[in-house]
Amino acid sequence: MRYWSTSQDPKMACLKIYTLSFLILLYFALETDAVSCCLSYTRHPRRCGILKGYIIQSMTGGCDLAAIIFQTETGKSICADPAKDWTQKRVACLKMKAARVKNGGF
Repeated sequence: MRYWSTSQDPKMACLKIYTLSFLILLYFALETDAVSCCLSYTRHPRRCGILKGYIIQSMTGGCDLAAIIFQTETGKSICADPAKDWTQKRVACLKMKAARVKNGGF
């Protein structure tokens, strides 16, 4: 007759350690800025009406490409070349939207 003790099977302990390590690594990979870096630019300009904000990505840390990352109303991220005319126009448009909201107008 075999009695179960409070000590765990060594294989089960290793499996738990590996699983925990994997989950911790996955968490940090999802939370780092490197995951959200733009690797290329979009080729198609977007209308200002679908954009709700933007983030400026500089070439520091893990990001090797300067970019403007537009956030859409649906939650998508669009990477744009900051040197393009349409990108600068959308940034200006979003700044005007923000000023209207700040001043109480919609």
